[in-house]
Amino acid sequence: MYKMILSDLDETLLVNHHVPEFNREAIKKLKEKHVKFVPATGRAFNMIGEILQEIGTYEQEDEYSICFNGCLIVENKNARTLRFQGLSYEKTKKLFDIANNYDICVLIFTLDCCYIFRADPNEVERKTVQKAPFQVIDDYDMSFLKKDYIAKILFERRDMTYLKNIEKEIQPLIQDEYAVSYSSNRYLEFNAPGISKGNALLWLSEYLDMKPEEVIAIGDNYNDVSMIETAGLGVCVSCATSDIQELADYVTEVDYDQGAVKEVIERFVMKEGEHV
Repeated sequence: MYKMILSDLDETLLVNHHVPEFNREAIKKLKEKHVKFVPATGRAFNMIGEILQEIGTYEQEDEYSICFNGCLIVENKNARTLRFQGLSYEKTKKLFDIANNYDICVLIFTLDCCYIFRADPNEVERKTVQKAPFQVIDDYDMSFLKKDYIAKILFERRDMTYLKNIEKEIQPLIQDEYAVSYSSNRYLEFNAPGISKGNALLWLSEYLDMKPEEVIAIGDNYNDVSMIETAGLGVCVSCATSDIQELADYVTEVDYDQGAVKEVIERFVMKEGEHV
């Protein structure tokens, strides 16, 4: 019996940055089975308030969110931080200096704001639509962040081949100093070592006195792989690349914008006896 579902947001739960009605209705039914629904996202907590309202867990006790790829775990009531494992200023600065050698937009997320350097107009538009608190910084200088709580740093370019080449080139310089992942076909993300959605799943399930095998994880991209592999039922949305699909226990029949999350809820929670 499953007790919790972790779901990625972009290209999984959301359509045009909102939870479509068919997913909202399916999530409401989870309460009948006493199953929690937890967003597991690369976004900041202050970017998902409207989404939490749409799924009915905003400002609710005993409801949770996993943010920044797992570096932040929050109880939604009063935005209570349960765990935060960010990057040091020095580790962030190292990547920031490396990024100066490439034709990329750089984003640094603190707990409160997203700072955008060498702003890509498309990325600024994306952050506006996502209702993210952000600032575009004209000077390539991050020294003002020395005393801030840094969650992660991203290299952004809508060219995954270019980003993967960057990772390959800088690997000798960074070795095992960061947790590296990709998302949304535009981000190369760096978190603190050991940070992943999979480790966040383990932490939260233990905190809630659940077993990992009692958790379903749904995702579509490389930053979702760890939770897909860790969960009792790892689900991949049909839009994902074949290498990610191969790691999943189940691949949805429909895509995210046709109700992939709804499909999972109806098949594996609302109906008995159909676990894979």
